Amino acid sequence: PILFPNTLDTEIVPQITYSNIYDRIKLIFNYSKTLYVGQNIKYDMLILRRYGIEVEGNLFDTMIAAHLLNPDRRSYKMDFLSIDYLDYEMIPIEDLIGSKGKNQKLMSDVQLKDISYYACEDSDVALQLYNLFSKELKKQKLDKIFYDIEMPTMKVLIDMEYEGINIDVSFFQKLSDKIGKDIESVSKNIFSYTDTKFNINSPKQLSEVLFDQLDLKPIKKRSTSVDVLEELKKQHPIANELLAYRHLSKLKNTYLDAIPTHVNSRTSRVHTSFNQTIASTGRLSSTKPNLQNIPIRTEISREIRKGFISRDIDAYIFSA
Repeated sequence: PILFPNTLDTEIVPQITYSNIYDRIKLIFNYSKTLYVGQNIKYDMLILRRYGIEVEGNLFDTMIAAHLLNPDRRSYKMDFLSIDYLDYEMIPIEDLIGSKGKNQKLMSDVQLKDISYYACEDSDVALQLYNLFSKELKKQKLDKIFYDIEMPTMKVLIDMEYEGINIDVSFFQKLSDKIGKDIESVSKNIFSYTDTKFNINSPKQLSEVLFDQLDLKPIKKRSTSVDVLEELKKQHPIANELLAYRHLSKLKNTYLDAIPTHVNSRTSRVHTSFNQTIASTGRLSSTKPNLQNIPIRTEISREIRKGFISRDIDAYIFSA
């Protein structure tokens, strides 16, 4: 093994050096006419690229194939695909390292024979799914979409995720501080209409203030949702302040404070994940963080986009 478990006697099973294995692995992925099959290949290709290894051949991602064949599935994890299509239950990773949490083990703590079986099982199941899905794609006349659109798109997404984007962290911080002061100001306006201070973020407390203390007429039972507050604006000015509070709080918490936490310490850039298998309509989605949903509705929300900058100080970023 390249990295053996800590429990393994290194005198019995010596470690293969990185230099010995690197060239061999690089050669494996250097055949342009080879078809490489896997589950969620984008993840593996990004890891390989970090080590300077590019996959030159054609690709077949079983996860994307499953989504194309059945876009309404709840999950495209290989464990579930294996059960549904192969009637085979794979070994859960929790059996090796335990459930998520502070007591979860590292893979380096697992016995080599268990890791080996787990890895080989992954490869075997992916190949079996390929044999099924490749035929089914052709049968349903989806093969052209898969090979000509989905797979080339995945390669573009790999480039985008690897590249990432620069953000001006200080800009985000300054705008967050400014909006924080705006939130304090709006909070004072809200409390000016009530007898006592309350937790504005608590639907229960807010409902009591609106419908008991201020005696407003409920729209949808005692809901305090945005659409209800829009209607309540006709009854009391506090509703307008509450809408402003929620808008500013979302900008601060969801974007200004959250996005900088995703800056990669190695690249100093934000690397979102683009997903081809979440939306049943086939549209892309973006997670960790969601960079497809940066708000533009209000003047203050549009300011957030100024925090996304080019690595070249003489270049500009245009968005449409």
